[in-house]
Amino acid sequence: MLWANDKITIRQLQALIIINIFGTGVIILPRLTAEHANQDGWILVILATILACFCMFVISSLGRCFPDKSFYEYTSILVSKPIALVLSLLFVIRLIFHMSLTLRIFLEIVGQSMLPTSPFWVTGLLLLMVSAYGASKGYETRARLAEILIFIIFVPITLVFAVAAFNVDYSNILPIFDTPSPVLARGGLLTLSAFAGIELVLMVNPYITNYKRVRSASIKAVVFLGIVMTLITVVTIARFGIYDINNQMWPVIQMMDTTNLPGAFVQNQGVLIMSFFIISVFAIVNAGLFFSSLILKSIVKKGNHSWYVLFCMLLTFFASLYPQNMVEVYIHSERVFLTFGLSFMVVVPTILLIVAKGRRF
Repeated sequence: MLWANDKITIRQLQALIIINIFGTGVIILPRLTAEHANQDGWILVILATILACFCMFVISSLGRCFPDKSFYEYTSILVSKPIALVLSLLFVIRLIFHMSLTLRIFLEIVGQSMLPTSPFWVTGLLLLMVSAYGASKGYETRARLAEILIFIIFVPITLVFAVAAFNVDYSNILPIFDTPSPVLARGGLLTLSAFAGIELVLMVNPYITNYKRVRSASIKAVVFLGIVMTLITVVTIARFGIYDINNQMWPVIQMMDTTNLPGAFVQNQGVLIMSFFIISVFAIVNAGLFFSSLILKSIVKKGNHSWYVLFCMLLTFFASLYPQNMVEVYIHSERVFLTFGLSFMVVVPTILLIVAKGRRF
């Protein structure tokens, strides 16, 4: 482990990628995929994983061309400073939207399950303040924290789903491949939203000790997440069936809450579930605040990093208050993904990589 130099190892990078992606997406993933492909929903996760691997290949390949440059710096070299400025500001908007919608989903769940009488804006502000504090401490601090949080996140969910896998009706995922190919293709593209966060790799190369290993390590992290998400989707659909799962707002949480652990060594599984979820949301918001403030500072080139974190935190807080209900949250989430999400996961990195290769970088 490296200290006081803001450089991280490949293992730490993989931990960051995993916790930056794994969160609210997986909470609604089984219901989302069942809406598009019924019992074949798990196939959409596999298709989305393949697409995510392609996106990660392009993103990490672009980063290898400019290992010491920030996103704004190397886009300025490739497509001129005015276009780089526009792309960078759009990237910040993308991150703000992603954080605010993730935060709002979290607040709705907490409000319904744990704190029904507490003003949700108070809870949101507290989580944002903690996330902002972590974001202000630099990338290496985030990496060291990620190595700890990844076990706290995955141990509970692995334990619960390992138990649940033996007590479900797998006939609920039959017949297989009953969904038309065009529907699977469209659903796989929409399911790619569960991998939101891979675009952050566009900015990590200056912080890596061995940037040449970023591509293979990042793809391995995506494959690992794809396997975990596929298994979670299979077990959840098998547990509830396609008819019940479409009536579940958060099927994964319901799945974990209704699974009886052997020996009853956890008396209140709701606490276990929410602990996992709070940490996941903290990781996502913390990453968004860090990178959005980093982009703004690279544009302005003056001031303290903490002030940019504070500015992005306030934008995220007010944006999270805009949706009136969960229906609007899901509508906005899909719109943001189909515009900003796909742009920075697929379109922008692909164009920039083509330009970079054409100019022999």
